[in-house]
Amino acid sequence: MTDLSSEAVLALWNGVDAGRVEEYDIWHTREHVPERLGVPGMLSARRYERIEGALPQFFTLYGLESLDALTSQAYRRLLDNPTEWSRRMRTAFRGFMRLCCHRAASAGGGLGGWLLATVVSETADFDSTAWRSWLMGLFDDPAVVAAHMLRTDPGIPEVPFNVGGDTLDFPRAGAILIESYSGTALAESRQRIEASFTLLGAGDAARNTTLYRLTYALDRSSATRCRPLLRS
Repeated sequence: MTDLSSEAVLALWNGVDAGRVEEYDIWHTREHVPERLGVPGMLSARRYERIEGALPQFFTLYGLESLDALTSQAYRRLLDNPTEWSRRMRTAFRGFMRLCCHRAASAGGGLGGWLLATVVSETADFDSTAWRSWLMGLFDDPAVVAAHMLRTDPGIPEVPFNVGGDTLDFPRAGAILIESYSGTALAESRQRIEASFTLLGAGDAARNTTLYRLTYALDRSSATRCRPLLRS
């Protein structure tokens, strides 16, 4: 279930020290994501890498049965007791941002290999007719396969560890994700989409739109078949 049809979503952004990007990709693929999908209520995961834009280099998206998964004892044990490899990787993170979200609205279906993502402030009223009409209007572009509006729940506790680098100064009230099979098409539509954010009163979203390419996806049903990487 790699399409984003779950009730809740965990959206994570981070950079990584330049000398450890290859290690990050291996760790995230072979240890971190399969480990997370072993937590009850965590259904699917995707990792993206930035092509162009203001948001951090890597974007990870988890589909959740509900946000209760993020307050469960099983999830908390992973946060409090990381593997030695995970502990070392945390020191390489830069510019970490975590949004625990309810899926306010979605349209379309499937999984696109390219994603235009942005974050929004409280001025983005996803329940309004204007925003719902905007969401459906995205599909006038035949390359758009799915789009989602996510609303942050501020009641979920932060992770119990610190990450290095500058503190990110992005709005955190929610996120907008637009999926496509074509990075070229999304890049060509980007200016028009940013202009629509401004018209809707969410200029912060226009400033932060970022184009990402999908690099890995895994769902819970296949996570058990992932083979751990043996490390000396």
